[in-house]
Amino acid sequence: MATHFSMTRDEAQQLTKRILSFATVREIQVSVVAGRRSHLRFARNSPTTSGTSDSTAITVIVWKGKRKASASATLSARGGSADSALRALVAEAETLAALSPEDPEYMPLLGPQEYLEVKAYDAETAEMPAAARAKAVGEALAVARSKKLVAAGILRNYGVYHALANSAGLFAYFPSSTASFSITARTADGSGSSYAETSSVSMKSVDCRETAAIAVKRALDSRGARELPPGDYPAILEPQALADMATSLLFALNARPADEGRSVFSAPGGKTRIGERIFDPRVNIYTDPQHSVVPASSFSGDGFPTAKAYLARNGVLENLSHTRYWAKQRGRPPGPFFVNLIMDGEGKPISEMIASMERGILLTRLWYLRMVDPQQALVTGLTRDGTFYIEGGKIQHPVKNFRFNESLVRLLGQVELLGTPQRVMQSENISFGDGGMRMMLPAMKVRSFRFTSVSDAV
Repeated sequence: MATHFSMTRDEAQQLTKRILSFATVREIQVSVVAGRRSHLRFARNSPTTSGTSDSTAITVIVWKGKRKASASATLSARGGSADSALRALVAEAETLAALSPEDPEYMPLLGPQEYLEVKAYDAETAEMPAAARAKAVGEALAVARSKKLVAAGILRNYGVYHALANSAGLFAYFPSSTASFSITARTADGSGSSYAETSSVSMKSVDCRETAAIAVKRALDSRGARELPPGDYPAILEPQALADMATSLLFALNARPADEGRSVFSAPGGKTRIGERIFDPRVNIYTDPQHSVVPASSFSGDGFPTAKAYLARNGVLENLSHTRYWAKQRGRPPGPFFVNLIMDGEGKPISEMIASMERGILLTRLWYLRMVDPQQALVTGLTRDGTFYIEGGKIQHPVKNFRFNESLVRLLGQVELLGTPQRVMQSENISFGDGGMRMMLPAMKVRSFRFTSVSDAV
């Protein structure tokens, strides 16, 4: 049986104080990310790997004047954080700082800050044992086997404790937990495929059986895909597809590229589009670390407090994120820092969206998105795991996948209907282990989506 693993606030404060005490320079910052990460991976309807790792990652940043350098180490357990190793880590950063050029964007360290109280941790989820993971995955696989489908995916549970401290007296602490389950279901002949995922702060809100049932049904429905000519079609993006598309928007949240004319939110004459109605008036997008479903860190990477703030309200661009340096250059306040992404909906079910569509495409998942043009927030990517043709208010048949070139900024100006927001993570990032930024997004019906070519991939 696994032993309990955690890092309390007091333990984090004691550890960071020890590390800070080893510095011979005036300015030093320490980040500690300790946690237990567990998983059960499965493929071809059978478990393949299972494991739990306890680790503590420490990053030290030091400044010698305006010369800056960092050093990092990952310890297999907190018991390995002997003073000799920590002292050597600080010394390494100091040695590198002496060799570094001066940082032209140097900012003095932040002093003590006040942070919001964020409830993002569930102890049972952080410590969920292997037997509980096996039971949940077994229930999901039973659904796939019952329909003679082949399933692959992963169930993860994390308990992570992040502490940040510096020599100016700042200390921040944020514990969080995550349970996530993702599954791909395919027909035995490979002609049908679907994907579904679910995640939460608490495993009690993660229903692996229900998620598997969604993937299984859609995989069966996706058999016999027909080819449609590429072109500009009305489309419905399910929350997962919208989350995958949101990658392009995340790149555009930074104020500096906008001020420098390198962003979709740039305006002529060195100005930005803040204050301009860019999106449909129903579009409200914001960040809120205290959100009950997608809580997020109470502090940014350098310890600046996070808070609720709008990117867009009633379709009007309201904020872009400023680093402390860029805020000083522009005479603006730092932030806001987008630690999660939430978009309001209007409660329209997908069935109603389909019924209202004379002709169009239903998108359930997007994949392999890559930026083409930051000044348009234009990305290219592929549809995947269930793409369907709608005509006369009904799904007529599955269609072969498309490659597309599209901008979410443009799509948000093409909105016809919005669904109910649900917690969702970018599926490509889930495959690499973390899911990226947590989001609450609705399904979205748009007047226009640009498909450029047909893909034979399932």
